[in-house]
Amino acid sequence: MKKIKYKKNVRKRRLFYKKLSRKISWEIDECESKYIFYKFIKFIFLSLLIYFNSFCSKYSKRILNYYYTKRVRFLRLSRRPYNESNIITIQDKLNWLSIHDVKKLKGKCADKILIHEYSKRILKKDICNKILKVYDDPDQINIDELPDQFVLKTNHGSGFNIIVQNKSKLNVERAKMKLAAWLKFDFGADGAQFHYSFINFFINKIKIINFYSIKRKAFAEEYIGKDLCNYKFLCFNGIPRYLYLSKRYGIKNYLTYFDMEWNRLDFHCVGPPHPTDIYPKPKNFELMKKYATKLSRPFKFVRVDFYEYNNEVRLGEMTFTPTNCDVKCKNKEHNIELGKYLKIF
Repeated sequence: MKKIKYKKNVRKRRLFYKKLSRKISWEIDECESKYIFYKFIKFIFLSLLIYFNSFCSKYSKRILNYYYTKRVRFLRLSRRPYNESNIITIQDKLNWLSIHDVKKLKGKCADKILIHEYSKRILKKDICNKILKVYDDPDQINIDELPDQFVLKTNHGSGFNIIVQNKSKLNVERAKMKLAAWLKFDFGADGAQFHYSFINFFINKIKIINFYSIKRKAFAEEYIGKDLCNYKFLCFNGIPRYLYLSKRYGIKNYLTYFDMEWNRLDFHCVGPPHPTDIYPKPKNFELMKKYATKLSRPFKFVRVDFYEYNNEVRLGEMTFTPTNCDVKCKNKEHNIELGKYLKIF
């Protein structure tokens, strides 16, 4: 009897395990089909996400920086909440212009290659430093084609320069890596200086997709010397009002401010003053003023930089957001005085 019972129990167990295995296999098949379905949905979702992310990587940073500039950065620089009815100082007005007065022409003048065309059109001649070669990709650089001394730059942003005084000592691969990294950097979006990236993204809170992107390129420029005097003219509504002389001594960059009659001013905004009281007036000072007036005419504010090289005036660059709009004089009254010259409305 015990043996019969044992056999019956074994049969029952076998049937149970068979049914269970069939059930498990069916559930596994169902899970696999569900898994394949979910995997397909995930693939579609990820492909859409990648497409959306490519759009966001290009534009979302700028959208966020629009609000960052308008609210947070204004509060940081001006020490008070953003209010369009209380824009008084020079940094207040530069901040306002960086958001509301973004023109396509600003982007072209900020482009260190296209500024040559602007100089030719306005002054009837190119007074910028000579461009030796232009490269879409830093890997295209052939050092053998360049002279012993030159400067490697990118056409967007600020400070992206490699000064080469002896090309035999240049680490070419390292220079190419630097240029490649700089070309990937969106200077306009990162610093909320929108003229480097696009125009009129927001007008009166209405979103307008109207982008003008500076085509980032590397280029080799003529070398004109090291630590030259840089004459930076501050132009308000097309009129140069002040300038400051920028000269490097050792590792420090010293600045001294002048009016349009070359009288030294007692106010100071950025950087330490020169350690000496001797400031020779440039031979072509009147010509610089004339050029600054013509070049700044279409803009409410621009800083026009000149050099004097071989008794000639050379145009360095045109800057619309100097020090990223963080122009603060030690004396607060001077901030207001500079702001009075700038008419933004």
